[in-house]
Parts: sequence; C-alpha cells; structure tokens
Amino acid sequence: MSDPEVSEESDYQSLSVDELFQKGKSLFKDKKYLESSEFFSRALEKKSGDDPLNYSLRNYYLWYADSLLTNEEQSSNIFSSNVNEGSNSTLPSAETVLEAAKTDENNQNDEMLAFEMFQFAFECFMNYFKHLEKNNKAPEQEDVLDASYCLLRLGDMFFTNHQFEESSKDYERAIKLREENGLSAKHLASLYISLAQSQMFNGKLNESLETFNKSRELLKELLEGEEGSKEVLKNTVEDVTIQMEDLEKLISESSNTNNEVSKGSQSNAASLIPKTTVYN
Repeated sequence: MSDPEVSEESDYQSLSVDELFQKGKSLFKDKKYLESSEFFSRALEKKSGDDPLNYSLRNYYLWYADSLLTNEEQSSNIFSSNVNEGSNSTLPSAETVLEAAKTDENNQNDEMLAFEMFQFAFECFMNYFKHLEKNNKAPEQEDVLDASYCLLRLGDMFFTNHQFEESSKDYERAIKLREENGLSAKHLASLYISLAQSQMFNGKLNESLETFNKSRELLKELLEGEEGSKEVLKNTVEDVTIQMEDLEKLISESSNTNNEVSKGSQSNAASLIPKTTVYN
C-alpha cells in the first residue's frame, strides 16, 4: 500500500461511525456520489456487527444504496461515449475499449450492490416496524417514506431491465405500505403513475388504464388543495389523460382484432409516457 493510500485509510479509521455517515451525506448532497458511497461503506463496516439486519442499520443501507445507484445512473453513458472515441478513419485504441469495458463492468457491479443494499435496507425497516409494533408505537411518516422508497428504487431497477412483472410488484408493495400508514395523495400519485407504466409495458393494458385513472384522481385531489405547483400538476393530469386515451384506443383495437398485446409491445410509445415531478 502506497503512502497516500495509507494516509487515506488512516483518515477513515480516525473518524467515528457518525462522522463517516455525516460526511457521506454531505458529499451526496454535493452530488459527489462515488465519494459518498465510500464513506457510507466505511460507516456500515464499523456499525454492523453479528446481525446484518439489525434495524439500527436501516438508514446506513439506504444512503449507501442510493449513492451507488445514483452514481451509476449519472455515469450510465460512459461506456458508449468512450468506445466512440476516434474519427471515422480510425478505430478506438485497445486501451480505450478495455477501459470502457472495465467502467461498464464496474457500473454493473455497483448496480447489483445497490440492489442488494436496498433489499437489506427494506428488511431493516421492516424489523424496525416490528419493534415499534411490539411497543405499541406507529412508525413516523419519514420512516414509511424511506422504507417505501427502497421498494420504489428496486422497482425502478427492475423496470430499467425490462422486468415489468417484478417492477409492478415492488411499486404495488410501496403503494400498499404508504396507504396502510395513511400517507396522503401527495405521496401516492407518482407511485401510481410508475405502476401504471409498468403494467402497460407488461402488456396488462386494462389494469394499466385503471391505475392511470387512479393516479389522475389523486392528481386532481392535489389540484383542489394548496400543495405543490399547480402548473406541474395540471400538465401531469393532461399527460395522464392523453396516455389513458391512447390506451383505450389500443385496447379497443386489440379487442376488435382479437390480438393479445405482448409484454413490452408498448416500448415504441415511450414518448407518450407522462413525465412528472410530482412528489415521491
């Protein structure tokens, strides 16, 4: 180990668990996701003992997972951009190709690790909720949001990898968790949109139409209240309505021709999917 590496390792060792965790959060907020993941990893290493699913680890897993996945998302185009280096008359060097392949492999490894960390985080939150229940206490809204956020991100990863059945299940679990704990429309609308999109890509068009309708009802409920940007909500309602009209046409066409819509057959309609910044 070189002197700089020894010094860096010594710096990590000199920090307490809380100092490592807070430093990681600070770096994350500065959008230095790769650096933050190292601090979260070190904090977890120091914090965890014989029980990797102890509920005290829930936020450590969550932040670590989010830093890994966010970093992967931010660098997802590195492989293609590196390989495309060079002019039309020259091929990219072997060094460029190998480095790009290494980067792509590292990104895949980070995504897999993030997936596992979100799973651990969710299990820790469930253990925490069981602990609260034994003591006749209810979880705070923030904990419910964080636990369901784990499911949301797991669903997003399944969706990105075209595993629409699995993504739908995780979105449904996130919705159920929030509804069971009395969270408002503010925290449900975007989840219903994610579920509707997943169902649509999974070929379950009638279910998707019903779910989009539910999301539209929630968005209209928000419009009647005082929360959020009215303009964003109005635009999202319009986008959802357009998507519903397109789905109704597709369902009608499929019914008339007796053709069954296959999974992923809506991929060419990606531009029609509503884009929203409605609250998670």
